[in-house]
Amino acid sequence: MSPKYFSYLGTVMTKSKVAVSASLWMQKGAQNFLGGNRIDLLEQIDRCGSLSTAAKAAGMSYKTAWDGLNVMNNLADQPLTVAATGGSGGGGTRLTEEGKKIVHLYRLIETEHQGMLARLEESLGDFNDYLPLLQRMTMKISAKNVFSGTVCEITRDISVSQVVLQLKSGHQMTAVVSTDSVDALGLDVGCSAYALVKASSVMIANNYLTLKISAKNRITGCITKITESAVVGEVVLDIGAGETITATITDSSVRNLGLQEGNEVCAIIKSTSVIIGVQ
Repeated sequence: MSPKYFSYLGTVMTKSKVAVSASLWMQKGAQNFLGGNRIDLLEQIDRCGSLSTAAKAAGMSYKTAWDGLNVMNNLADQPLTVAATGGSGGGGTRLTEEGKKIVHLYRLIETEHQGMLARLEESLGDFNDYLPLLQRMTMKISAKNVFSGTVCEITRDISVSQVVLQLKSGHQMTAVVSTDSVDALGLDVGCSAYALVKASSVMIANNYLTLKISAKNRITGCITKITESAVVGEVVLDIGAGETITATITDSSVRNLGLQEGNEVCAIIKSTSVIIGVQ
């Protein structure tokens, strides 16, 4: 699915002049995909070959950079970055060819975008009467996990339906939603959709081969990062094809399960905890 391009308008008004400014973002579904400091981050990764160094150069924390990179890779049709571990030069992060291509594309669009804003500002008349028509409402999603996929199965009932998405990693994500929502979203087999899951709704299991549970979604992956704090921490799983799953669990659970980076574990998600969205 190709991303849409959105320009978020802002104005600086005085008695004699209205100045126009805007930020440019690529969006996929309801989620900001590429733009602003995320593009800066990708460019710095290409220059530095290190996520931590790139984050500092782009003026953001390592955690913000890590989370932003996971969102970009989850929403991209192909991974934008690849992590390198070990070797004589140590670990690092570099852009894929797809990553370099999309950064170049964004900068081309940005140049045209700035030219459009300049022409718009020149043609403005009495802008104050029309400003409300150009303002737009935007929604920011707090869910850590956003996956793009294709609807491969819909099982309908009178009040609720089961929707199965095929993710690019090869895994499937099952959601139970109201049948009214299926109709309102226009869901059908073969259409593109998004699955959103809060990190707090993701459970982690390490003895998953013998585990008997009712949860529909059991996705295996390798732990790439564990962030601990006084009470709760985050566990990030690489599930393939550049996709990751983030789980928020207690520090005591991390210790009791003996979780370590490099372990293969299973992310367990109830189908009722999955939100489906479309573009």
